Amino acid sequence: MTEDKILEQQLRALLVEACGTQNVLQEDIDLLDSGLLDSLGMINLLDGLEDMGFSIQPTQVDRSCFRTVEGILSLLKTQR
Repeated sequence: MTEDKILEQQLRALLVEACGTQNVLQEDIDLLDSGLLDSLGMINLLDGLEDMGFSIQPTQVDRSCFRTVEGILSLLKTQR
Protein backbone atom coordinates (compact mmCIF):
# COMPACT_ATOMS: atom_id res chain seq x y z
CA MET A 1 0.00 0.00 0.00
CA THR A 2 1.35 3.42 -0.93
CA GLU A 3 2.04 6.19 1.56
CA ASP A 4 -0.69 8.33 -0.04
CA LYS A 5 -3.25 5.54 0.31
CA ILE A 6 -2.34 5.01 3.97
CA LEU A 7 -2.70 8.75 4.59
CA GLU A 8 -6.11 8.74 2.89
CA GLN A 9 -7.32 5.83 5.05
CA GLN A 10 -6.07 7.54 8.22
CA LEU A 11 -7.78 10.79 7.23
CA ARG A 12 -11.08 9.05 6.46
CA ALA A 13 -11.02 7.28 9.84
CA LEU A 14 -10.18 10.55 11.58
CA LEU A 15 -13.03 12.39 9.82
CA VAL A 16 -15.53 9.72 10.87
CA GLU A 17 -14.32 10.05 14.45
CA ALA A 18 -14.22 13.86 14.42
CA CYS A 19 -17.63 14.28 12.81
CA GLY A 20 -19.32 11.31 14.46
CA THR A 21 -20.80 9.87 11.27
CA GLN A 22 -19.91 7.71 8.29
CA ASN A 23 -21.70 10.25 6.08
CA VAL A 24 -18.41 12.13 5.71
CA LEU A 25 -17.26 9.30 3.43
CA GLN A 26 -19.89 10.00 0.76
CA GLU A 27 -18.45 10.89 -2.65
CA ASP A 28 -18.33 14.59 -3.51
CA ILE A 29 -20.01 15.74 -0.29
CA ASP A 30 -19.22 19.28 0.86
CA LEU A 31 -18.26 18.71 4.48
CA LEU A 32 -18.77 22.36 5.44
CA ASP A 33 -22.02 23.17 3.58
CA SER A 34 -23.58 19.90 4.73
CA GLY A 35 -22.79 20.75 8.34
CA LEU A 36 -20.94 17.47 8.82
CA LEU A 37 -17.71 19.30 9.65
CA ASP A 38 -18.86 21.89 12.15
CA SER A 39 -16.68 23.97 14.48
CA LEU A 40 -16.31 21.19 17.06
CA GLY A 41 -15.57 18.67 14.32
CA MET A 42 -12.95 21.02 12.89
CA ILE A 43 -11.24 21.27 16.29
CA ASN A 44 -11.28 17.49 16.63
CA LEU A 45 -9.97 17.10 13.08
CA LEU A 46 -7.11 19.56 13.58
CA ASP A 47 -6.24 17.92 16.91
CA GLY A 48 -6.16 14.49 15.28
CA LEU A 49 -4.07 15.78 12.40
CA GLU A 50 -1.62 17.23 14.89
CA ASP A 51 -1.38 13.80 16.54
CA MET A 52 -0.48 12.47 13.07
CA GLY A 53 2.33 15.03 12.78
CA PHE A 54 0.57 17.76 10.78
CA SER A 55 0.52 21.25 12.22
CA ILE A 56 -2.17 23.26 10.43
CA GLN A 57 -3.10 26.77 11.45
CA PRO A 58 -6.71 27.24 10.30
CA THR A 59 -6.28 31.01 10.02
CA GLN A 60 -3.47 30.50 7.51
CA VAL A 61 -5.30 28.01 5.29
CA ASP A 62 -8.16 28.73 2.90
CA ARG A 63 -11.37 27.35 4.38
CA SER A 64 -12.23 25.74 1.06
CA CYS A 65 -9.43 23.20 1.64
CA PHE A 66 -11.69 21.58 4.24
CA ARG A 67 -14.74 21.20 1.99
CA THR A 68 -13.88 17.68 0.77
CA VAL A 69 -11.78 14.70 1.76
CA GLU A 70 -9.73 15.29 -1.40
CA GLY A 71 -9.14 18.93 -0.45
CA ILE A 72 -7.91 17.97 2.99
CA LEU A 73 -5.67 15.29 1.48
CA SER A 74 -4.14 17.83 -0.90
CA LEU A 75 -3.49 20.16 2.01
CA LEU A 76 -1.81 17.38 3.99
CA LYS A 77 0.41 16.43 1.05
CA THR A 78 1.73 20.00 0.95
CA GLN A 79 2.47 19.82 4.68
CA ARG A 80 4.80 16.83 4.44
